Amino acid sequence: MADPDTEYLQSIPWCAKLLADPNFVVIPTSTRKFKKSTEDALFTETLKTDDTIRAWVALFRPPVGGATKIEEVHTIVSLGYRLNGYPHICHGGIVATIMDEVMSTLLSVNKSRNGVSGGAVTASLNVSFLKPVWTPQVVLVTATFGEAKGRKLYLESTVRDNSGIVLAKAEALFMRIDKPGEKL
Repeated sequence: MADPDTEYLQSIPWCAKLLADPNFVVIPTSTRKFKKSTEDALFTETLKTDDTIRAWVALFRPPVGGATKIEEVHTIVSLGYRLNGYPHICHGGIVATIMDEVMSTLLSVNKSRNGVSGGAVTASLNVSFLKPVWTPQVVLVTATFGEAKGRKLYLESTVRDNSGIVLAKAEALFMRIDKPGEKL
């Protein structure tokens, strides 16, 4: 039985096609699962309602040819009206937060697949809003690796509508944190 997020998204034709693609591995996002520590409470509780973000499912293509790094993660996100800044337009801060979270998902998927210790935090995030992100709608948010230089990880993200039109894009710098209390 599919999780509720996947089940909901399978009722939307363009999402169902993507979710059924055998080239992708579909993963429920860990930030949508309750944690006693209150970690991820923003996405687990505050933004997990029918009127905010009803469904959120990530998918990726497994690496081929001996590669271990996953270069890109796609996340299907349903946006409800309680995310609005203006009537029927998702608040820009929410759009930025979603792109940041999807880039974090890309890092997390690679960490769990490759047994990497430590984590990474957002050091900077530069967002360009190209078109309104209307609500309600379901969007495809993609995160892609750029380059890695020492502790610095450069990533990019886009938000696309169901026609593939880019609505927003972001560039981010994440810093690896290998030791508790380590400075950025």
